[in-house]
Amino acid sequence: MRGWALAWKLARRELSVRFRGLRLLLLCLFLGVGALAAIGSLGDAIGGELAARGRVLLGGDLEFAVSQRRADPPELAAMRAAGRVSETQRMQSMAVTANGSTAPVQLKAVDAAYPLYGRLTLADGRVVRSPDDDTVWISRGLAERLAVRRGDVLRFGTAPFRVGGIIADEPDRLGEGFTLGPVAIVSRGGLDRTGLIQPGSLFESKYRLATPRDPSPIAKAFEQRFATAGWETRTRDRASPGASRFVARMAEFLTLVGLAALVIAGIGVGNGVSSYLEARRSTIAMLKVLGATSGLVAKVYLLQLLAVAGVGILLGLLAGIVAVPLVGIMVGAVLPVAPGLTIAPGPLALAAAYGLLIALAFCARPLVAAGRVPAAALLRGVLNARSGGGWRGSLWG
Repeated sequence: MRGWALAWKLARRELSVRFRGLRLLLLCLFLGVGALAAIGSLGDAIGGELAARGRVLLGGDLEFAVSQRRADPPELAAMRAAGRVSETQRMQSMAVTANGSTAPVQLKAVDAAYPLYGRLTLADGRVVRSPDDDTVWISRGLAERLAVRRGDVLRFGTAPFRVGGIIADEPDRLGEGFTLGPVAIVSRGGLDRTGLIQPGSLFESKYRLATPRDPSPIAKAFEQRFATAGWETRTRDRASPGASRFVARMAEFLTLVGLAALVIAGIGVGNGVSSYLEARRSTIAMLKVLGATSGLVAKVYLLQLLAVAGVGILLGLLAGIVAVPLVGIMVGAVLPVAPGLTIAPGPLALAAAYGLLIALAFCARPLVAAGRVPAAALLRGVLNARSGGGWRGSLWG
């Protein structure tokens, strides 16, 4: 410990507050660690938001889905015994305007209880539930594609519907997964009017439950009771598995890119440290002449490099934390949720560890080289460097 204390005392005296000679090390670690911290924190923040908003994204605490049929009375009774139920149907259809223009849509029929969580909001600010049987709410993409607005008429199947508004926020949109076309929302009675539900029609029925109980045992009991009925279940902690997988894989890919960039930056770190130690040859020679061992010299400059690396890593971590809400503001429209300011210990610790390992790996060789060179060779190198610059050195060299 005494050796390290002496080494730190010598390192602190020589180390400049402006980090002269080590700014490249500081900059490389700041950028590399900052990028890794931002990527990891962003992925963690999005994952946390998806988990926290699971019941809103799913549309309930628990979802039961089945294809090409509705729930029969015993199944529906079992659901209602567990909590409040909302029923929806989804199917592919074609929207037809009065002038004959068409567009494929995802026709979604909802009941009066929809949505159990969240709010269905229209572009004019209205918060609505189920539309009237002759009314349809359409997404902005469908309105722009067919050039229709509120009050116009669209036909689905054999039934005409009046456009009652443009959807601004569909709370369970992310939980619905992939759709072939923009959404159009009608009532359960409106879907019956279309005549699209016939034997053999391709549609999916979903039943969302709002329950104060743990949904996992409810789902397990339901699956065991109706094991051969073709039901698929999801709980609020798996509200959007596709989005969660996409975010996780994108975070892994970007982390790999950031780590590769940090390794490449390590080459610059090594060159910068070599130049820094080369400029300290006279100081190292003086320490050697005064009796410093190679180990003490290595400790002195290792502590200097660790101090600068620590500052660079700390600044990079702070930049990564601040970058998450800024990214959310700039590209929030393409993200599944809006991440806010968050401190994720795991990604931050991983980014700091990567930065420290890169610093040690690329600084080790010049440190060992500086510590092993004898004092006489160092002094000789200093004298040669001083005498080689002038015309007398050229004549007498």
